[in-house]
Amino acid sequence: MCTENNEVYVNIYDKKNDNIESKLLEEMVKELVACTMPLNFHIEALKCQSIIIRTRLVRQMKAYGGVGTEECKEADILKQDFEGLIPLIEYKNVWKNKYEEYKEKLEKAALETTGKILLFNNKPIDPRTHLVCGGSTENSENIEGNAVRYLRRVLCNYCEDSPYSLNYKDISIDELEKKLGLELTNDNFMKDITINKFIDNVVRDEQDRVTRIKIGNKEFSGKEIMEILDINSTRFSWRPQIIRFFTVGKGDGLGLCQYGANSMANNQTLAEEILKYYYTGVIIKKIQNPCINKPLEGKIIMIDPAHGGESSDDNVGNHGLREKDVNLSIALYLVKELESIGANVYLTRDKDEVIHLNDRAQMAKDIGPDFFISIHQNYFSHCSKSGTEIYYFRGDKMAKELAEEIMPVLTNEMNTLNKGIKSAEFFLLREIPVSSIHIEVAYISNFDEERILMSKDFRKKAAKAIAKGFINFYKYI
Repeated sequence: MCTENNEVYVNIYDKKNDNIESKLLEEMVKELVACTMPLNFHIEALKCQSIIIRTRLVRQMKAYGGVGTEECKEADILKQDFEGLIPLIEYKNVWKNKYEEYKEKLEKAALETTGKILLFNNKPIDPRTHLVCGGSTENSENIEGNAVRYLRRVLCNYCEDSPYSLNYKDISIDELEKKLGLELTNDNFMKDITINKFIDNVVRDEQDRVTRIKIGNKEFSGKEIMEILDINSTRFSWRPQIIRFFTVGKGDGLGLCQYGANSMANNQTLAEEILKYYYTGVIIKKIQNPCINKPLEGKIIMIDPAHGGESSDDNVGNHGLREKDVNLSIALYLVKELESIGANVYLTRDKDEVIHLNDRAQMAKDIGPDFFISIHQNYFSHCSKSGTEIYYFRGDKMAKELAEEIMPVLTNEMNTLNKGIKSAEFFLLREIPVSSIHIEVAYISNFDEERILMSKDFRKKAAKAIAKGFINFYKYI
């Protein structure tokens, strides 16, 4: 949400109390830095974290085209997703005599990075962080299973003196079995459990007495072990009760190593250099705050007037109206509407020509719009069928939400029947790697709808309705 003073607010849903709170974006940045990075770190490290937190919020905020939170359609983030988030004033009892110093550092870090976020291909990145990498960060596919071009492994010896360079944790066998759903122990207590490179080469007699045993690189008789360890008998077995897990680093190793960033900052490396070291190929740029008069400022929309050319396989109405012509007309009006509210708009065609589907898909891949909209008119063999339909590719949450905003405005403005929002596997929906919708504005095979589709006013009205749906989706006003 953006005010007339161009201040941007984050809408935070508190699931526990079932309410939404609005908070200034920059205030939210300070609060989240406070609970996600040690505040005795260098100011340049805190500036890194400020940019990371702001990127994370902007990526989710509806005002910037984010998906918001599934828990509440009107909110940007879920409070419960940010463990430890509290207002800065409540840190007085935590930081005590350091309160003013830490508060000043947070304000300085936020102020000197105001509006800056991390972008890759002109989109906010998923800025993963961890406390200590232990020597190198990790490639995303080794952690998440999919390759992300800005989350590449980089060497990092900057965190080698951190408190988490080498640690261990002792876990009992009972706890291990319970947490992993395993059964490691056995009721037969005399059954040997081999511990590789520790205890093996065990020889027993017919009464299960140990006659020979190798521990480490040395062999003993069973009697020697009984006497040295002061145990009751040579009929003994063993099993571990606790396993010590040794760890190097802390976290999954993706993205920025916080202790590494602090060490680089202490060596006079600036925040933006640090970020570009850990996130491969990113740029750092000030976001453009949404504006009431230009709610789609900075958004890239691609419009696809389906079909085209004299030999097009488009639908033809009973009175000879060509679908390809209607699609182009609505698209050209839509370009004007979207540009008037700030969007950068591209067309797959701006005249009556043949553009193959593969070429349309490639255009979208090259441009990388925020949304791809394909305009169509429907057809059915029986002329009684009428109405408006919108399709999206399965799993495309943002496309579905945009369709849900466009459909009621479109059908209300045009007085057509709402035939529903459905998932489909049309070629362009499937092949284009951005959120895409396929709009069947009306049935050109229906006598009444063909008649209104002939009207320029009707086509303008359809374009205005689609543009209004975009405004409602972004929730700027």
